[in-house]
Amino acid sequence: MAKMIREISLENGLVVRFFDHTRHYYGDFHLVKIEIACEIPLSGDYFDEQSDLEEARIRFGESAFYRRSVERMGIPTTAISTVTEQLVDNFVSHSLPYFAVPGFPGRFLKTELVRGRKKQVLPSRVTAYHHD
Repeated sequence: MAKMIREISLENGLVVRFFDHTRHYYGDFHLVKIEIACEIPLSGDYFDEQSDLEEARIRFGESAFYRRSVERMGIPTTAISTVTEQLVDNFVSHSLPYFAVPGFPGRFLKTELVRGRKKQVLPSRVTAYHHD
């Protein structure tokens, strides 16, 4: 079971959480895996059209979720905490500033809505193979 190792509250109301999914896989080697999660509540303020808000509620419910995992393999037991901090700090330094921008929640929700629409209209990649 994952353990939350850090939580960062942003001025735009979002909360970014970091979960440790580190696991042992061989000898003294571990997979250090950190999940980054952020819940983005739906709000009419983020959508120009009421129909987009309604569609977003159908697709996501009351919130959409950002989830990403970062990992490193082959980490000895003595280096787990150092690598964990490096992975978290790297995200905080390079990606967190984007989350902190006041307009991020609206942009994220609109992007996810467009992405969901595209997935809905893409043709299936599964084809039948017939051998004569």
